[in-house]
Amino acid sequence: MRFFRFLTPLCLLAQLGLADLTPQQKTSDFLQLVALYDVNYAPYNLKIQLYNFDLLNIQPWLAQVAQTTNDIQFYDVCVRYVASLQDSHDEFTILSDYDAWLHFDGDLYDGNFLIDYIDRSYLSSRTYNFAVGDQLISVDGVTVADLLTQFAPYSVNGSANPVSRARLAAATITERYQGWYPLASVGTSATIVVQHQDGTMGTYTIPWDVQGTQVTTAGIFPSPMSKAITDARKEHTARRLGLKTNVHRRGTNPYQGVEQVNPWLRAGVDPTFTSIATDNTPDPEPPAYMAPLTALANMKHVSAEFAISGSSLEPFDSLYPVFNPPAGFKLRLGFGSADQFLSGTFPAGTGTIGFIRIPTFAPSSTSAAVAQFANEMQYFQANTDGLVIDVMGNGGGSGCYAQTLASYVIPFTFQGLTQQVVANLTWQVSFDGARINAINSGAPAWVAQLYSVYLTAIQQALTSNRAMTGALPLCSSTPTTPSATSSSGKNLAYKKPVLVLTDNFTLSSAEIFTMFLQDNQRGTIFGTRTDGGGGNVVGYSQATAYSQGSTRVTEGLIMRLNPVAANGFPSLPYYDSVGIQPDILQDYMTANNLATGGADFVAAAISAIRNLTGK
Repeated sequence: MRFFRFLTPLCLLAQLGLADLTPQQKTSDFLQLVALYDVNYAPYNLKIQLYNFDLLNIQPWLAQVAQTTNDIQFYDVCVRYVASLQDSHDEFTILSDYDAWLHFDGDLYDGNFLIDYIDRSYLSSRTYNFAVGDQLISVDGVTVADLLTQFAPYSVNGSANPVSRARLAAATITERYQGWYPLASVGTSATIVVQHQDGTMGTYTIPWDVQGTQVTTAGIFPSPMSKAITDARKEHTARRLGLKTNVHRRGTNPYQGVEQVNPWLRAGVDPTFTSIATDNTPDPEPPAYMAPLTALANMKHVSAEFAISGSSLEPFDSLYPVFNPPAGFKLRLGFGSADQFLSGTFPAGTGTIGFIRIPTFAPSSTSAAVAQFANEMQYFQANTDGLVIDVMGNGGGSGCYAQTLASYVIPFTFQGLTQQVVANLTWQVSFDGARINAINSGAPAWVAQLYSVYLTAIQQALTSNRAMTGALPLCSSTPTTPSATSSSGKNLAYKKPVLVLTDNFTLSSAEIFTMFLQDNQRGTIFGTRTDGGGGNVVGYSQATAYSQGSTRVTEGLIMRLNPVAANGFPSLPYYDSVGIQPDILQDYMTANNLATGGADFVAAAISAIRNLTGK
């Protein structure tokens, strides 16, 4: 009875809307979020130039905060504020494991939401007789067009690219992940209207599969009465995070019924292929003095940690291409459990073409991945007339790993990874501490020298208003990078024509790799504009003290070899927010490609590489 009397007041508080943060606490948290971006966000001026969005013009946002009547509405304001930056590396997320999925996915093909995956273990074909390729028209009476507009601010990992933004909004229609979409709340079922491929319409009621606990409030916390707010927050200081790496399923046109073996694994195996012995031990934790360099080179998508499916919300890092293999393809890498890539060869005209898919720039073992990639480049150099490199749906990872792989494709010295960094005291202390640590630990001399260069650049920039450093090399002591060579000095880089496949989900370090090949006129870029995430990203947990939200912040800007003007944007020395433009535009996202496993796309790519090789 005592327990019941204790709970009753709390229940009444919740019903009255009082079990939430106070207006003062919400304002305080929002200002804390703004300050975090003010001090750390590198593309501040770029966003004003491109979108006329000034993150420091906060009066309209404070008005929205004041109008919120509960914590979920406040979370939503924070999410939309950060989303207004239109930056694929920056998002505000909340602590929630709540997720609801309808057990089918779709995407935008020719501008229409077409179903491209159905979980038949949950949705039997007898009851739910829609099929892959059918068009979703509405959910609970709301049209897909209206839902795309509604969900656009919650397009995590794709805000910089309008195509990515729309495709990720489409993913949110069938999977509501509260960590990214605070307003996620579903009933027991959803009623969908589907247009079948024969033109007939069907209406279906599907039960939501709900997991986790829905967040409805941040909780009740006393506000400080006589001390400064900063004293009350000592235990809530924003902490820099490492990023979790997940690999998610997303391959060729998904199957109905029992999942079959991926078409790439059904291809014949190259009889000449012999795998090399590699140490696949996961990368060890780098020395403490390398932490700032590691942070500067971290350029990767964020994971939907608690999503049930997540394959459409997070369409990155599949080992398998989204299209079916070309005729005559012979598999080399991709079948073994230790393989870091999928590779092989196929005939094209009178020539032989090499193919390699780089699924991620965050391999489990960097040394094993580099060894495998180097071995494939040597084989391709001796046995092919041209090479196709697939980085579609690659969510990034380490920029320095991208530079290393590029050195096996660019057979001459090139400008390596350089970045402007926003100057602040955090970097100053980090660089100086790491420099001292490197010296005391007996690290290679270039490490301490590089930190000295960084420290000087930060100190000089701190004297100006929101100043950025100049271009700083990230992976070595100099901005130039030689091509890969053997211990005897032999050039190991591939030297024949190269075609690089990209899409709007080519992100972060995958864009760096693409940039290297385009800027140095070493490869022809084929596909669509990349995502546009062009700087290192740092995660902050409990970025807002009372509401305990998290955010990631772009703290640098990757520099291109020369300024580029494309797609209606001004000439810029960065690719952040604008992406890498293809040399040959070819969109995979068509209804015919969905129906045929990418037949049109593959045929166009083969034609392009044949034109490059002359065969």
